[in-house]
Amino acid sequence: MIASLHDDFKQWLGGFMSLTTKQIPGTSFAEAMKARDRILDTVDVLIDKFMSENPEDSERAQITIMGRLIYGKDKDENRVMTRDEMKDNILNLIFAGHDTTYASISTLLYHLSENKDAMDALATEVSTLSDPLTADELRNAPVLNACIHESWRCDPPVAGSFRKAVKELQHKGYSFGAGSVFNYSILMATTDEKVYKSHEKFETRRFLPKEHPLYSSDIDSGIDPFQGRSSYPIFGGGTHVCLGKAFAQLELRVLAARLLKGYKVEVRNPEKVYFPVNGWNIEFKLTKRKSM
Repeated sequence: MIASLHDDFKQWLGGFMSLTTKQIPGTSFAEAMKARDRILDTVDVLIDKFMSENPEDSERAQITIMGRLIYGKDKDENRVMTRDEMKDNILNLIFAGHDTTYASISTLLYHLSENKDAMDALATEVSTLSDPLTADELRNAPVLNACIHESWRCDPPVAGSFRKAVKELQHKGYSFGAGSVFNYSILMATTDEKVYKSHEKFETRRFLPKEHPLYSSDIDSGIDPFQGRSSYPIFGGGTHVCLGKAFAQLELRVLAARLLKGYKVEVRNPEKVYFPVNGWNIEFKLTKRKSM
């Protein structure tokens, strides 16, 4: 099942580059939509399996993403999702959590390999972290978080997104009716020279706290990436902020900390990519650290 799901997932992503969105037999878009239907059929089976093994009052139903999607109720209308809503949300989680995560870690390793001072500072910091790692330590590791945030700033995995106006809007003399769709560019926001000095450079110091010895006021952007406002919308914002934001941050902290804590990393053959996500494809060699 996993192998077929992987193959269908890749074929589905391939359809995103189709020149047409009409399901003309034989086109990449038509094949992609067939793959999507197969993925949803597989998700259907997984939902049935989960429900048969985990009733609503079970522990897994309460603490897992699948359980919350299946049994969670709308606080206003006290209704559960329809089966189609469940499948669409699970499909979204598969897409949003797969390619963006591998792109994020490979892009982070690329930037660290190109910036030895940042790599050395991060390796030194993670060498002091406890084993096993704790969420609080990772959340409060200044160099680790600065490196991750700067990597996302330079190469946000998703370059932009859309929002729809729910009511008529007025902005700078222009009127926009309810239902108007807006595209916002994450990439333009994170490379705005008015906000980020030397925006073309990978500079972890811009996100370090002022009390850190490596902090430099010359490069400080004044932006708090943890807030994720309009100048750092990596995960969107507002009521439609990415559902996987906290989990993605935790994943990248754990991956980066474990890699740099245990190994020296040598990056090879970097290749800039823009689709299906923005970032860097790399090969890398790990050499076990003897000591720090």
